[in-house]
Amino acid sequence: MKTLEQIKYFFKAFQSFAISWQIYTLLLIYCVISLIALFLYWQIGLMLILFLLLLVVFFALNINNIMQNINALANDLSKNANKSYNQALYKAPIAIVMYDNNLRIKWVNPAMQASFKGKELLGSKIENLGSEFIKIIEEDSEDKWDLITIGDRTFKYQHEADNQSIYLVDVSRETEIVEQQNNNLLVFGYIFLDDYNEVVETMDDEQATNFDASLFASINSWTKEFNIYSKRIDDEKIIIIMNLATLKELEKNKFKFFDELYQKNYKNNIPISISLGIAYPSRKNYGINDLADQAQLNLDLALGRGGNQVVVRAADERARFYGGGSNPSQKRSNVKSRLIYQALKTSIRQADFVWIAGHKQPDLDSIASAIGVQKIVHQLGKDSKIIIDEQGLNSDVQALLRMADEPSIKDNFIDPASAKDQLGSKNLLILVDHHRPSLSEASDLLGQVDVVVIDHHRRGEEFVARSILTYIEPYASSTSELITEFFMNRRNLSGGLNAFEATALLAGIIVDTNNFGSRTGSRTFDAASYLKSRGASTNQIQHILKEDLDSVIKRNKLIETIRLIGNGYSVALGPDDQIYDNIIASQAADMMLDIKDIEASFVIYRRDKNVVGISARSLGDINVQRIMEQLDGGGHLSNAATQLKDLTIKEAYNKLLLVIQEMEEE
Repeated sequence: MKTLEQIKYFFKAFQSFAISWQIYTLLLIYCVISLIALFLYWQIGLMLILFLLLLVVFFALNINNIMQNINALANDLSKNANKSYNQALYKAPIAIVMYDNNLRIKWVNPAMQASFKGKELLGSKIENLGSEFIKIIEEDSEDKWDLITIGDRTFKYQHEADNQSIYLVDVSRETEIVEQQNNNLLVFGYIFLDDYNEVVETMDDEQATNFDASLFASINSWTKEFNIYSKRIDDEKIIIIMNLATLKELEKNKFKFFDELYQKNYKNNIPISISLGIAYPSRKNYGINDLADQAQLNLDLALGRGGNQVVVRAADERARFYGGGSNPSQKRSNVKSRLIYQALKTSIRQADFVWIAGHKQPDLDSIASAIGVQKIVHQLGKDSKIIIDEQGLNSDVQALLRMADEPSIKDNFIDPASAKDQLGSKNLLILVDHHRPSLSEASDLLGQVDVVVIDHHRRGEEFVARSILTYIEPYASSTSELITEFFMNRRNLSGGLNAFEATALLAGIIVDTNNFGSRTGSRTFDAASYLKSRGASTNQIQHILKEDLDSVIKRNKLIETIRLIGNGYSVALGPDDQIYDNIIASQAADMMLDIKDIEASFVIYRRDKNVVGISARSLGDINVQRIMEQLDGGGHLSNAATQLKDLTIKEAYNKLLLVIQEMEEE
């Protein structure tokens, strides 16, 4: 009876196993095999059946011991699992915090509590752990580990929103090692003395020797202070080598040494300025030759922006600019202008067709310089077209074109879409009054043909591809001045400028200099004098620049909204529901500079329903170009602008205000 009860208990226990049906299947197969064997070889079949019965009886008689052993094994496994769980939960270096629906902390492990010593975490809001945790809560990083800095430590974190838990692993040491490796990366640079030869030429031998010794003693003292290797390779150029940690330190103090050196020499009536091009690797595998090439490109960019500044950039990253806060001294010469003109003629002769393009929504300088270049192209016997969108012409440009002696002048114009369809392989594209692809009327042609750039704006980081000739002179008042000098260099040849072309170029100079009031040098007046000799009419220019009553009222209303901010800054805001001409905005910015205590002026206005423009002006002490570059614009130190898409006037004002505050803090 007892044996029968044990057998029943055995089968009951057996039924509770999750794999009982698999075992039943195997038993059924075993029984089928036994029956087959019983018919074929009854002795073997009988032995199989007896073995099965003995196995069942054995398990039935020992079921209690077997179950006790299984339970003991399960208990041991459970204890080990609990021990491992507790070890991982309470002693592992992973900080864990759990929160409820109200973002209150309901549980933390010891590692988490240790990270916030002296702070009671349970029951407090999770935001009390720091603003970083708000960022973590807003992201569900269940499938990945992200990095976050809390205080002076770096953590990898994972947020499981479904479980309302956050896991943190301290990787400060690993991050520190990686940072040390990065800080030891090689940085290569060039120092260039912008005006060295010009300055030395004005001194006698003793003064030149003393100046040279004093200047390089100062530079050597600076390199020793920051542990920088330097080597002078010619009169004007020095190689410098440092590590990335030193570069970070120099950027932190904004390369103030060079500003101080400039001011020191300026007080001694020595107008020497210094430019630096510095390159660092953007990847761990890099070549020193690649760094040297990039440093030279950065130096070229610094010089193209007028010199007296530092450009820091890796090959695949955006440039960072320091300095450049002073007006550049004039470095142009007739020799350079003649050489550029000869190179321009060679490029034109090698092409079978020439396209000429100014910037979008062209002003008088842009359209006049395009007309001047087309004159040169036609004199060289080549066909050309000026790429222009006639739908976006300002009133003064329209007035200029109406004054043309030849009504067929517009036959030389072509819209951007048609130019793209007619583009040939041996065509040449000449860009005037701009060098940024995003601003060009010929943006669809760029990259497909060789390009010549003639511009007077400080060079920006964005630049055209396939440039075979670049003539960027930030010391010139306007591109019209540069084009005029080409004709001045061939003054004795026939076929010069006619009266309309001369008037157009003079109008371009007058507009860009604010009637000779800014960025005007002796060469500007030489160009104006030459244009007058070719029949340029100032009376016609006055008619071109005349405004209607509505424009005057609009400009005055803009000025009425003026706000004074910071130290010498002023901003005028146009209404969000009214479109303004960029000419009106720039004139308003110019007039605001006449107000006492204003050093820089900004006019924010709506150009169209999708674009907000900012026109910036300064008297020279504030570099508005750097401010506009922070908003993806550009220009000159004292004359710059930008265009912002999909923003309101107020949003554009807030962005401008933030940039000005950052500049003030510097």
